[in-house]
Amino acid sequence: MNHPTSQAERMAVAESRAWTVLGAPLSWPWIGDGRTTVKFLRRDGEWTHYLMSRAGASCEFSVRVHQLGATLHIAERTAPGLSWEVAGDSQSCELTWEATHPLPEPLAAHWQQASGFGSAVEEWSRAVDAASGHTEPLGAASALMPLLHKRARDCASAFTLDAGVVAALRECGLFRIGVPRALGGLDLHPATIVKVIEQLSRADGATGWCTLIGNQSAYAGWLRPSSLGDLVASDGQLVLAGSTAVSGSAERAGPGTYRVDGRWRFNSGCLHADWLMGGVTVPDDDGNLAPMLAFVPWTEATVLGTWDVAGLAGTGSHDLVLTDVTVPAERLAPLFSGRSNFADPLHRLSPYNIQGVLLAGHPLGVARRALDELTALAAAGDAALPVREIEIDLARLETRLDAIRCQVLNTVDDYWEELGDKECLTARCEARLALVLRHLVDTAKNIVERAVRLAGPAVTEPEQDVLRRCLRDIYATGQHLAFSDDVYERNARRFVGTNAASVTEGGE
Repeated sequence: MNHPTSQAERMAVAESRAWTVLGAPLSWPWIGDGRTTVKFLRRDGEWTHYLMSRAGASCEFSVRVHQLGATLHIAERTAPGLSWEVAGDSQSCELTWEATHPLPEPLAAHWQQASGFGSAVEEWSRAVDAASGHTEPLGAASALMPLLHKRARDCASAFTLDAGVVAALRECGLFRIGVPRALGGLDLHPATIVKVIEQLSRADGATGWCTLIGNQSAYAGWLRPSSLGDLVASDGQLVLAGSTAVSGSAERAGPGTYRVDGRWRFNSGCLHADWLMGGVTVPDDDGNLAPMLAFVPWTEATVLGTWDVAGLAGTGSHDLVLTDVTVPAERLAPLFSGRSNFADPLHRLSPYNIQGVLLAGHPLGVARRALDELTALAAAGDAALPVREIEIDLARLETRLDAIRCQVLNTVDDYWEELGDKECLTARCEARLALVLRHLVDTAKNIVERAVRLAGPAVTEPEQDVLRRCLRDIYATGQHLAFSDDVYERNARRFVGTNAASVTEGGE
């Protein structure tokens, strides 16, 4: 590649929206010709490190984003190799770029395509416009389904949610469906939350998963009210990621501050979250250790590219590392105890039951997508498929999915009704959703497994791999603690009422 001093590409897209994807190297494969792959390696504060591969060539590079511009450094070079920026207004913009040194392959090949980036960005922007015009979250989720389905393979290849998908979810307000109203949330009925996550998961399991995780701001409800305003982003949303596993420690560093260290696994959506959280032990005045959650801005953390899996590959559930990070005392929240600071009905639930409401739509959506794919294969009339057997089994599977869906929706409807005149749920009602969730994921696994067996050889081709992706995703979903093997043991007594007092509060 030559050294362009200042080349440009105009596009009919708002500057901030265009930068969303043009500034994100993990989006570059679909902006270009699709023959390039970009893998996330790690993020240290404001620097993010990547590996790009194409046609047998590869190179590592690092990127630092500043407003609507970015600087790229080639590995082992001290001087910048490339810079690019977007300038314009709310109607159109111009991408300009400059290479100060010869770019190695495949970076050179990618930026030689830059004159055609505009068409891909404009097509994506039109899809976001179509969805963001809906005032109801469920309508927006349904309108986004074609885009999410189209980007599913890109997300899986990048092992994280695509920046264009994240931007669409944010613009449609879908990271606000489980957020307290005082923090900009929508205060939705739990059944609507289930249906929104169901629709997103039907389009792409990873997108549905990251959306429900990003809405788990219930845990922020245990922070001191004076600190909550700092957590809300400029668009009025609060996207969280992290882990409640107590895998870190907090030591006093001074008056009102702590020094936090630790490493946490399985932090879904950590690359697009505004704030990150991790469970830590905090010493009290007597030296006793209490479990708490520490909240830090994303710039304070290191994220390691450890997520290389088959199921829910696009969730970006990488490792989070905090090293000597200073955290004010007001950004430490109690874990496993106490009442939320919010009075809206959803946030009168325990964090685990809020999580349960968010989780419930995911297995429903993945199973629904598997049956959609099987129905399409049967309708196509493939001579190799036992169509009559498929039709009979489809009827059975549809009935099973309808039955478990009704049970889930009835459960969350009853939650809402009970919370209409009570401060909290009864022990039996709290345990009920945990038991229903376990039954749900078992049923969804059986449905997807049967759909894959019935399809047989029809799902061996790459373009027919959606069914197998559903199978990988539903098994990955089943690994979450909410669906673990001991769910019945932890909830049975509270549910049947034989000895509710012996089960600790929050044990669901």
